[in-house]
This record gives sequence, C-alpha cells and structure tokens, in this order.
Amino acid sequence: MRIAKVLFLTGLGIGLIPFAPGTWGSLLGLFFYLIFYKLPVAFLIYLAVLALGVKLSSSSYMLFGEEDSSKIVIDEVLGMWTALLGLKLSFWLIVIAFLMFRFFDIYKPNFIAFFERLPGGWGVVVDDIVAGVVTNVLLRVMF
Repeated sequence: MRIAKVLFLTGLGIGLIPFAPGTWGSLLGLFFYLIFYKLPVAFLIYLAVLALGVKLSSSSYMLFGEEDSSKIVIDEVLGMWTALLGLKLSFWLIVIAFLMFRFFDIYKPNFIAFFERLPGGWGVVVDDIVAGVVTNVLLRVMF
C-alpha cells in the first residue's frame, strides 16, 4: 500500500526526478487533462483525484520525512487541471496557461501562500488549486 501511495503522490514517480519536480508534475497534469477533459466523467475524475490527493498528502511526513515534500506533485497535477478547466484549448492558451500556473505556483503571492497554512493535506493541495483558479480566471479575461 505504501508503494501505491508514493506512486500516486509523486505522479507515477515524476516527483522523484531530482530537478524541477513541480514543473514535471505540471506537465503530467497537462498530459492527463488532455487525455480526460472530453470524457463525460472528467470532472468526477478530477474530484476523486482531489479527494485522494488531500487524504494521502496528510500522511506525507510518514512517507517522505517532511510535511510538504517537493516529491509530491499530485498538487501540481490538480493545479494544472484547474488552470485549464472549461477553457477552449489552443496551442498558445496551453503554453500561456502552463507558464502562468508555474509562475503562481513557484512565487506564491500572499493570497495563494495563505492556503499553504491549511492543516494536513489541504495545505499541500489547495494552494496549487488556487494558483490554477487564478490562472484560469486570468486566461478567461485574456482570451
């Protein structure tokens, strides 16, 4: 069971890449979004991954020896999905969405960083969801 948890939280091991795991996790999120977004159950998949991500991230200290390990990339996967939800996709929108999401995820302005202080897995996941929401709203204004 431990291996399954680690594989889920690390995006099938992507988070174990020693450089820029969040960027790789965001690319994985983009890949999964492009696979699932047209399915009628896509939003249910998103909600299931969100619920499981929050639950399993709560035990991240036991798995990785730190509260919000950079090895956990399921939050980037969800954040990238959030950034693209409901948008009419084009090549440039996807590129801009990726860059904007990475900016907000890395630099975390105060209104996003606030959510890191939520307890347990909520703090691990929700700040990336908020970064995705901000990205999504800005893209809607731009496009």
